Amino acid sequence: MPQLNEIKKKATEIGAIDQSIVDLLEQEILADRQVSLEEANFLFALKKQFSTHRNSPNWQTFFVHSITRYLLEDEDSPGVVDDREAQWLRAHLQSQGRLDAIDRLLLTELRTRSISFPTILNFKSKKTLLFEQFLYGTRFTTFLAVVGSLVASIVLFVKGTINIIRGVYYFATHVGSNQIDDHHLVAEFVSAIDIFLFSTVLFIFALGIYELFINKIDIVNRNKEDRPGWLVVKSIDDLKTSLGKVILMILIVSFFEHSLSMKYDSILQLLYLGIGILLISAALYLTHKSSHH
Repeated sequence: MPQLNEIKKKATEIGAIDQSIVDLLEQEILADRQVSLEEANFLFALKKQFSTHRNSPNWQTFFVHSITRYLLEDEDSPGVVDDREAQWLRAHLQSQGRLDAIDRLLLTELRTRSISFPTILNFKSKKTLLFEQFLYGTRFTTFLAVVGSLVASIVLFVKGTINIIRGVYYFATHVGSNQIDDHHLVAEFVSAIDIFLFSTVLFIFALGIYELFINKIDIVNRNKEDRPGWLVVKSIDDLKTSLGKVILMILIVSFFEHSLSMKYDSILQLLYLGIGILLISAALYLTHKSSHH
């Protein structure tokens, strides 16, 4: 190893791995004996240090030959890259962050010469990785849905508040005249509740889409105990469940709103009202029951 350190020092002084360095490495490493683990680690460290330098073309050939010799010409598993060797090689390749031309040439050589090629050494091609990066990046298009839903939610919250104010104003201006239309007053407030519920749907949808496709909300994750259960979104199913419950409440409020404006002139209409109430009760019961499973 001291001799190898001297070679590395000379390469550093030259600023690249030229032919003279390759000749010294061949004399030191390929001197009619098996390449050791220490020498193989040294070669990877040397390659990493001079990866961006203009090295001798023979350096690539020497590196591939030496590492292949270490992996395939050992006494424990000749001709085969065993699991331990495969894990060692993958660790070196992953430490660089990406495969360079020498790495790909090495894998091609091992795939050709090895009796069996470990699956953990099957790296994806550069084109595949680029496409996957592009595909993963397209998740940010959901940001449009997040922003749009939040804006719509805020607008609806304002609209619901206006309905509340309008109902309060109607009550305040008619409270002393005994001319208050109860149905009109209730309809204003029920309409506001309906709008608030739908704005809540949009709000939950925006937060859920953001956490599922873009990133976790750090402020919320730091205070998980204070986080409402309906705001815990770990999958699309969780999001659908949360939205489904609020949408059910919207339908119930809408049913109540329409029931106030209807005129019941016959027993059949009252029967329809009773059936509607029965169906709503069944829906609430099933929703409550499913939430406990």
